[in-house]
Amino acid sequence: MGYKEELEEMHQRSLLKVEHFINKKAEEEDHEKLHQLKKEWDVAWAKLMETLLVLERIEI
Repeated sequence: MGYKEELEEMHQRSLLKVEHFINKKAEEEDHEKLHQLKKEWDVAWAKLMETLLVLERIEI
């Protein structure tokens, strides 16, 4: 398994854990904040994957 696949698997496991936490343990007022943080995580993840693609193209 390549590093991209490992990172994607780790990302998906983390998202599942966050969803589980949001649905089971978070207080009502925390739901909005947690969803916002999840969106920020998704943006950061996309930037990381974009950076990896650029680095692959220039072969670093």
